[in-house]
Amino acid sequence: MVMLLFMIAVSGWAQNSIDRVVEDFSTVGSSTFTSVVERDPDTHKVKKVVKVLTVPGHQAGKIRDAFIKEKDTGSFMQQQQGRELTMTLTCENARQARIYMLRRSASSGKVTIIIKMKKM
Repeated sequence: MVMLLFMIAVSGWAQNSIDRVVEDFSTVGSSTFTSVVERDPDTHKVKKVVKVLTVPGHQAGKIRDAFIKEKDTGSFMQQQQGRELTMTLTCENARQARIYMLRRSASSGKVTIIIKMKKM
């Protein structure tokens, strides 16, 4: 039981770590941040949230570091295609599924976070 609680706490913390880095950069003047919320028309409950952050290339290194730090907390995939690096981290719990994706080139970095709520 203690091990299960520890794993849940670590998983939640990992997601918050990447979210925290994205939130920090979203307030920086050289970045672009958008967030879209999809709600159930009948219940008005949140169904899905999509966040997109774009930063200059020299700042994308910090976001890459957050992905590397958290890669063991879910299903992680990394692909290098030419000069573009793509990292994807998928984390899931009883309440939601989260997909974190970073596309990084020399000139920019783009993070997309998709949070899909599960029906309870």
